[in-house]
Amino acid sequence: MRLLGTGLVIGAAMIGMTVCAVASPALSNELMLPLAGKVTTYIPSNENGGGVPNVTRGQALGVACADVNPGDDVRVIMKVESVPGEAPSDYDVVLATRQRVTQGAVHIRVPNIPALSQHTVKVKVLKKDSQGLHACDAGRVKIV
Repeated sequence: MRLLGTGLVIGAAMIGMTVCAVASPALSNELMLPLAGKVTTYIPSNENGGGVPNVTRGQALGVACADVNPGDDVRVIMKVESVPGEAPSDYDVVLATRQRVTQGAVHIRVPNIPALSQHTVKVKVLKKDSQGLHACDAGRVKIV
């Protein structure tokens, strides 16, 4: 699976909660993760290839995730990474609450939380089904 995000702060215990999906139209400036390419270093590379893209708060973000389908119980989380040169954050994890699931992708908006500016986050899609919890890693983005 791959992922995207918009959000509010959550604790790890809240990951299993139900999703409130809000449909939003796909935008032409939507950044789709993961990026293609080869990973060579942690920063500025993204573990799924290519450089770590910059995104702005409120920007549309899509996560390609082959195992998701409309109606699936899906969460998109953004975990703040400890990156040299970036100040500590007030947040550890942010849950994307404005999301739309399509065949093979989750579309979200980057959380409009000022304290996330100038921080690198790891994006992950979590899907809960009868077989358990499955994760789809989308890599990292830097919120500017």
